[in-house]
Amino acid sequence: MAKNHSHQPRILDHSKDKDAAAVLVELLNPGAWIPPAHARWLPLIEALLEAFLRHFDRAVLAQLLDHQRALPPSASAAARAAQMAGELTALHKLCQMLARNPRLPEEARAALAPLESLPPEAIPDTAVAAAVALTVEARPDFELDPQNPKVARGSVADVFRFRERTSEGNAIVLKTVRADSLLRIQNEAAILMRLAKDCPAVGALAGPNFAAALAEALRDAAGALLREIDFVAEAANLRDARAFYKFNHRIRVPATIGIPVYRGIFMEFVEGVPLLDAPLDDESRRDAARLVFRRLLLDPLFSGLPETIFHADPHAGNLMAQMQKHAPFTLVLLDWSQAGRVPAPLRHALITLCLYCVTGEEPPPDLLRQLLETNRKSIRIPPPRGTGDPLHAAFEIVQQLALQGHPVPVNLLLLRKSFLTLDGITRQLDPDFNAWLETLAYASGVFASEAVVRTWSIQFPWLDRPDFYRSGLPTRMLVAHFADTIQKRFCKCKKSVDAFSKSVRPFAEKLRNHPEPSE
Repeated sequence: MAKNHSHQPRILDHSKDKDAAAVLVELLNPGAWIPPAHARWLPLIEALLEAFLRHFDRAVLAQLLDHQRALPPSASAAARAAQMAGELTALHKLCQMLARNPRLPEEARAALAPLESLPPEAIPDTAVAAAVALTVEARPDFELDPQNPKVARGSVADVFRFRERTSEGNAIVLKTVRADSLLRIQNEAAILMRLAKDCPAVGALAGPNFAAALAEALRDAAGALLREIDFVAEAANLRDARAFYKFNHRIRVPATIGIPVYRGIFMEFVEGVPLLDAPLDDESRRDAARLVFRRLLLDPLFSGLPETIFHADPHAGNLMAQMQKHAPFTLVLLDWSQAGRVPAPLRHALITLCLYCVTGEEPPPDLLRQLLETNRKSIRIPPPRGTGDPLHAAFEIVQQLALQGHPVPVNLLLLRKSFLTLDGITRQLDPDFNAWLETLAYASGVFASEAVVRTWSIQFPWLDRPDFYRSGLPTRMLVAHFADTIQKRFCKCKKSVDAFSKSVRPFAEKLRNHPEPSE
């Protein structure tokens, strides 16, 4: 995000000529956030932001402008976005995702990082009173912890600690949505749905495929906001996540207590420190980066289960560390309101796509149909260039398919979002961390665990099925893929040699016919 010292926003002057929505979009400066490769979408993105803001009351827009006026004129776009995120939940969630994006400058990430975990001291007394009233009604045997009642403050919900009245039992916490956040989320989700209905008008400018993809993305964003206040679904996610990680002693997922209430959920209290603030030496930080990436992305991807749950919002505020005196720390995974589930066929298709990105071959239409769970034919997309490694290339293909209007499953988009977030978190822990090299090391262990089945599959072909492998890659498919790749490379090299021979043949003839000089 480059600074522009020659032109600073002048809020008071611009507000005379433009409406509040246009001024706020100009202050956000979307052009500073969009990579150059996608700059052609900037006018459309600015128009969508203006349309989104115009759905709010004038009083809300005036309040947003007042907050912007309170900032110094030299404030960066990231600082202005962080200020505005306090009033717009959708923008707050977007800023949390961008806070660890390695493509953003350090200054921008530093401005957005505080949005990942807000200070609990900022929780107002009215929210405390509402939480106490809710607990008295649902669990009258508990009272607010007099020493540390405020645990955490999020973009939507607050977390409070309670203790049993009659004994020194374990503490529990109540995660409850604030009344103002509840109304705000419902309002913003309704606005996003209205924008989705208006997307066909975008087709005249950007094409019908992009309009369809944009409408689907807006509906997905509305669904993501509503999941923030769906505590019944979060309780189910917590149960599934605990079942998935129950055999891993370095991962802890809080357990739910009782059934969810209308505006909250009770859970066991898990004490820890934010992972990025934990007192870890260099070796421990490298171990933490490997632990986070393997457990949150690679374990779900190579699980071998019919369906796998994964954390879809693993920003720094949701990752805690429980320090041990004589053992490695335990990673605590909080806030499972945003979770995804990937079935085995979808995981196998994504892993196969990575295999094609390894060899640089264009993925066949059959594979893309499996990835998209569609019956469309003649789907083609060339392998992306300049992505750095096959893992980034595979998720770049997923993004390109979505931009082209193909029906990309929402869980695949959530997995891509999780990967990009984890990529930033791991680099923050260890600047030398390489996601692709870590994936190769993990995959080599997976293939080693499949060696026995692969050996038997040579004699018994009926064993050579994707469901029998954690990787989902049958032996015959692997052999055929690499044999075809080697053949193509050999033919390409042969053509290059033939072309070279043809080009030097005239010079060779001249040398052959030229008489040798006498002594």
